Parts: sequence; structure tokens; C-alpha cells
Amino acid sequence: MSLETSLTDRVGLIELNRPDRMNALTVELVRALGAEAAALVDRGARALVLTGRGPAFCAGADLSLVDRALAEEPGPVLTPLVEELHRSLRRLRSLPVPLVAAVEGPAVGAGMGIALCADLRVLGEGARLVPGYMGIGSSPDGGVSYFLTRMVGAARALSLLLRNRPVGAAEAASLGLAEEPVPDGSARSAALELARSLASAPPLALLRVRELVDRATTLGLDEQLDLEQERVTELWKTHDFAEGVRAFLQRRAPEFRGD
Repeated sequence: MSLETSLTDRVGLIELNRPDRMNALTVELVRALGAEAAALVDRGARALVLTGRGPAFCAGADLSLVDRALAEEPGPVLTPLVEELHRSLRRLRSLPVPLVAAVEGPAVGAGMGIALCADLRVLGEGARLVPGYMGIGSSPDGGVSYFLTRMVGAARALSLLLRNRPVGAAEAASLGLAEEPVPDGSARSAALELARSLASAPPLALLRVRELVDRATTLGLDEQLDLEQERVTELWKTHDFAEGVRAFLQRRAPEFRGD
């Protein structure tokens, strides 16, 4: 299969499994990505790790698909890939569990977008994030413009996209795009360790934190304060909020259920 999954100790592992093609994206693979991630959560995963097998995280769209698009009509060939990719990215962002990307080697184009979609990223020292779009006369897809702008700001995002310059692991960490680099070959194990440390996170609060951070760059202060009040008020009525407060007062670890 082009996508492999497993579940151990409440941590789900999703592996892009086309190492001979540098985990290049097909319609079938990106369609499965969101569905398999959701299935892991349904099976009890409380955190997810996304990685790629072989020397690359993801090389972006499969070139055979791009070649066919050029030989035929680009729209009918490439639109299903983008639509299914974006559907899976929306699904990943809607899951009430932390998502950690483990990146070894290049993450190119939409592969970079998949990595940026995660809540956190762990990069091997030789990993690199490569926009790639300007080099082929294209503009971003896969959420790259959205995530990159929110993470590093509009000016720096524009510079990275226009210059089409690879961002290495050390620079990615300095920009806030990733955790501190780890030795090559250990990104997966480091990401799994990080995911295990996050597996007890409160699911409902996690979704609201994601939303608040995403919208903070586009809302005015008054709107953001109103949204914060709305979201925290919603949480006051949940089991998890009561459990968190009781656990804090009783000096024990909380047991969040997601309700």
C-alpha cells in the first residue's frame, strides 16, 4: 500500500510508503491520508506521527501525473489531486489530537504543505523544506501559503516562496518552523517520543487553540478577544475542564476524555 498505519500506546503512526518514488503524491495516496488518520483516532489514537519511508519525506506531486497532465489537459488530471489533498489537509486539522511530522530528506511543494499542516515538526539534520513552486512556474497549493505566512509572517513567507530557496533543518528551527534538529535517521523516533508526551492533551481545548492561533493573524484585537471568550466559555461546560481543575487542585495528572 502507498500508506501504512499502526497504533501503539495511543500514538498512531502514518507512513507515506512510496520510497522508490520519494513518496510522491498520487490521488489515491492523498485521499487515503485524511481517511486513515481519522480511522486511527477512531481506534483510540490520542496523538499522531506522520512520516515518509525511505530517503525523502515527500517529493510533492508524482511526476508521471504531471507528465500526463502536460500531454493531455492539465485541469482534469491535476484537479482531483489538489482537491483530494486539500480535503485531507482539512480533515487532519479537524482531528482533536496533536499531529507531529517527522521529516527526513526533502519535503517539496505539497510535501512541504503536508509537513506544515502538522502541529509540530521534527526534522533530521539533513532534512529540508523546499517550496519548489516558482521553479516550475506554479503557485502554492497544499496549504503552503497559509501555514507559512502564519508561521513566519507575510514578508518572510513571500521571500521564501519567491526565491524558491530550500530551508534546512537548522534554519527551520530558527524560524520557528520546527523543533531543534535531530541526527539523521532519528526524526521518526524523536517524533514518536514527542507525540507520546502530548497524548494526554485535552482534545476539545486542542481544537480551540488551533483555531485561535490560526485566526489571530487575520482578526482585530476586539474580534480575537471575543473569539477567545466564546471558546473558553464553551470549555467551561465540559467534563475535561472540570477534570483539569480538579486534577490541578488534587495535584494529580488529569484524565481528559474529549467531552
